[in-house]
Amino acid sequence: MKTKRFLKWIAASLTTLMLVLGLGFTALAYVSIDNSRETSLTVQFEKEGTGFANVQFRIYRVAEVSDMAEFTLTGDFAGYPVSLEDLDSSGWRALAQTLDAYVGRDSLAPLKTAVTDAAGKAAFEHLPVGLYLVTGDRYEEGDHTYIPEAFMACLPGLGQETDEWIYDMTAACKYNSDQDGGEDGSLSRKVLKVWNDDGHESKRPESIRVQLLKDGQVYDTVTLNAENNWRHTWSDLDKDSNWEVTEYDTPSGYTVSVDRQGITFVMTNTRRGGGGGGDDDDDGGGGGDDDDDGGGGGGNDGGGGDDPEPLETILDNLTPLGILPVKWGEPILPQTGMLWWPVPLLAVSGALLFLTGWRRQRHGKQ
Repeated sequence: MKTKRFLKWIAASLTTLMLVLGLGFTALAYVSIDNSRETSLTVQFEKEGTGFANVQFRIYRVAEVSDMAEFTLTGDFAGYPVSLEDLDSSGWRALAQTLDAYVGRDSLAPLKTAVTDAAGKAAFEHLPVGLYLVTGDRYEEGDHTYIPEAFMACLPGLGQETDEWIYDMTAACKYNSDQDGGEDGSLSRKVLKVWNDDGHESKRPESIRVQLLKDGQVYDTVTLNAENNWRHTWSDLDKDSNWEVTEYDTPSGYTVSVDRQGITFVMTNTRRGGGGGGDDDDDGGGGGDDDDDGGGGGGNDGGGGDDPEPLETILDNLTPLGILPVKWGEPILPQTGMLWWPVPLLAVSGALLFLTGWRRQRHGKQ
């Protein structure tokens, strides 16, 4: 009788251990980020192997990154109404453009600056773990002007071959050139307001003010509303200047994202919490009233008391950052320091103990 009870206890213990280990493997499939380590980023600015020399780049630390790759807006960026959740490649690109405009308008100081060498490389060293915005000056060569595209960089990045965090990264900077000027060399720019708030249309403001920035300085302010179909066009702009737009007063309960498509800036306001579910008074901001903007401190981007995202989802959201050389969509593999050999052993042992107990119980009844 005592032997049977002991065998049942052993079987139950092993089963519980296997369940705990099985649940733990999902969360520990990737090695945690070591926030005590320094990182570095080398920006490559070139065309067809020819580097652009003496171009200044700037780097800004936008968010802290936890050991499980979760973002929290920090420093000068903590109060901006942007979201870091569920971004695809176009979303990360739009985030960089949105923050770049804020940086210019509000004259934010970079964490560090670096100038490209003869090979077109600018190195940023001794950086704390974080999510960064990288911007650069334009480069002129003859009749051509190369304008670096602002981009986001998560440091460290995830290695393609080893699935381990790489603390020294390299990123190729994309660029564009304004070739849309008129015969007199002037430019035109458009802005289009888009609302992403299905089910919360009544929360929209009657109008929005949008600022046009010329080389980071406010050049003009316009009001968008239903009467002008939430759009505006600027004409006869200087082709030698950098033009961006920002939202002057983002409505409470919304985030903003600006994505330039050709000569048009698509400015999207998204309801915090996704705009779905709950009643019309639900702000999705973690329990505040409708006047609660989600907090000036950035925090969880208005996420409030939501459950944390699974690590796989968080890592998938990092995919489009461009500098993460990862083979996405492949099965999660064991990582260094994780012991997988006990899994089959425990499984076989548990099965044998179960069969032993079942046979003993069957013979006992007979």
